[in-house]
Amino acid sequence: MKKRVISLAATAVFILGALSGCGSTSSYNSTQTTKETTEETASSDASTSDGDLVTVRDAVMTGQLDQYATEVGLWQGIFEKYGIDLKTTEFVAGINTIDSVVSGTADIGMMADYAAVNRLGNTLDATDLKIFSQLSGGGTAQSGGLYVDPKYADDLESLDGSAGFMYQEGTVTYYYASKCIEYLGLDESKQNLINTDSSQTRLALIQKGSASAVYANGSEANYIEDAGWVLAATSQEIGIQTGTYFLATDNYITENKEVLAKFLQAIDESTQYINDHLDETAEYLESDLGIKADDFKANWENYSFTPGFSEEATQHLEDIEKWGFEHGSFPKDYNVRDFITTEAVDIAYPDQATAE
Repeated sequence: MKKRVISLAATAVFILGALSGCGSTSSYNSTQTTKETTEETASSDASTSDGDLVTVRDAVMTGQLDQYATEVGLWQGIFEKYGIDLKTTEFVAGINTIDSVVSGTADIGMMADYAAVNRLGNTLDATDLKIFSQLSGGGTAQSGGLYVDPKYADDLESLDGSAGFMYQEGTVTYYYASKCIEYLGLDESKQNLINTDSSQTRLALIQKGSASAVYANGSEANYIEDAGWVLAATSQEIGIQTGTYFLATDNYITENKEVLAKFLQAIDESTQYINDHLDETAEYLESDLGIKADDFKANWENYSFTPGFSEEATQHLEDIEKWGFEHGSFPKDYNVRDFITTEAVDIAYPDQATAE
């Protein structure tokens, strides 16, 4: 059995912002923030707000594309243009965004590939969640990689049985740690896997010399480099693929597929605005969210929004499901395609809904 070590959050936490989450990370510090607090009761369909806009409640993840795109879309009036009165609530991880959907306090949420597959796999008999769109469909990560304590840099085989590979339970970082160990040709069952609760804790362990390796990208990678660790293998060399997906309940999707199609088109336009006005957007988000402009731009390099739902994105989820089942993440092997619907993307991007 692999050795998992629980790392306490009390270990010299650095105030560098909440770099955690499912996928790429940010230095913005928040545990849960409501951008626009609403007292609306949960409903299975979208409601009409003043001005004939349809209210959509979106649970966004700190420091991810969905948060940045929704903030900019609200700032630029893009969601209103598509007939949507968007209400956002922020959480630090996809686990929490989907909890909000399940509890009925949000209509939609975003999760990274492993977190989505893990959540479905552990609630097979009780869930009515469906994945209704990809954000990014499982392409090779464009930055980041395996970072190690410099003393291992010239002899990566010496990582075998070392202080430990850091990850965060329930998030895609567990999958990344496993892929790094596989790349190194090590026996995963003989490695120390250090379960951390945040990037602050991971940085604290680096400073204390209590860990030996971690996968990171975006602004977190910059902080790790500043702490003295070095890049031992790039994401491309390791073969790290990243995928992020929107989820909602089956009932909500069926009753609001046209609204979700408009939502996806608004996200697409908001993302393009950021690409076309990166410096301006970075300055705005620094004042609006408190994230440093340079951190935002470092994170944004990792993101891409690919409208639709591709067969490649579906196969990527199947690969994750196979890996998760083999690693004991959930008790039963299942067909992830049973939890995918293209009802919304068939309307918004019919030529890009190629999932079979």
